[in-house]
Amino acid sequence: MIEPLGWQHIKAVAALHRATLTGLLTELGTSATEAFYAGCVGTPLAIGLVDLRESRLRGFVLGSSRPDALRRDVLRNNPVGIVSALAVSALTRPTAMFSLMTHVRRSDHERIDLRTPDLTYLAVTQDARREGVGGSLVHAFSERIRATGVAAYELSVDDDNPAGIAFYERLGFRLTGRYREFGRPRRRYRLVVV
Repeated sequence: MIEPLGWQHIKAVAALHRATLTGLLTELGTSATEAFYAGCVGTPLAIGLVDLRESRLRGFVLGSSRPDALRRDVLRNNPVGIVSALAVSALTRPTAMFSLMTHVRRSDHERIDLRTPDLTYLAVTQDARREGVGGSLVHAFSERIRATGVAAYELSVDDDNPAGIAFYERLGFRLTGRYREFGRPRRRYRLVVV
């Protein structure tokens, strides 16, 4: 069953995020990941959905029709949680903090318009893969983002993730370009939803 991301899902979503996804949020640690998702629950700019079976998380998707504004709203909705989590990360994960500061000063997203509607995160538990969970979450996300008036959205995939690349291409996403983010080569895809 797919339902909106809620407070009751934050710990499980953060744990799945850290277990399956790469990137800065994962590098920053558990507190930062939980603080980010707590901020997402509090904003209508986030399109967050979870797939549950018998109250157990099998996957989630998160994105926004306005990802640039979502980032600001996450901080505005959970300033204490975000700042506290970053303080913990500064003490326990100094290399992650270096990555964050580099990202803030000089964006690796030079060829990505951060205002473009975006599916930012998708993760499925290992035991639920190949059961249609990812496809169902992408379909539900597409319906929600279309309802906001968006005609198309984009997403990024690590260049060294052939299973993810094949998955998105099977769903109709089309490659629009390549770029580097935090030193990693990535691919950018677009899906028209009208």
